[in-house]
Amino acid sequence: MHRGVVGRVAGTVPDYKYSQALKSSNIIWTESNLDKWLANPQGFLPGTKMSYKVDNTQDRADLIAFLRDRAK
Repeated sequence: MHRGVVGRVAGTVPDYKYSQALKSSNIIWTESNLDKWLANPQGFLPGTKMSYKVDNTQDRADLIAFLRDRAK
């Protein structure tokens, strides 16, 4: 489900039960948006089901690089 996330519109993977907030957000998962999301999902998009945060800046950068490198 995470393959190809960078550049994808949020909330569009078939058969996953996204929050209404995420489905209607029209957010594109850019590296910048992913960083904001991972740092504070509720602050970035109130009403989302995601509550897990990645506080460490380098950990977020590493995770985003992993997702970007597995885009295909």
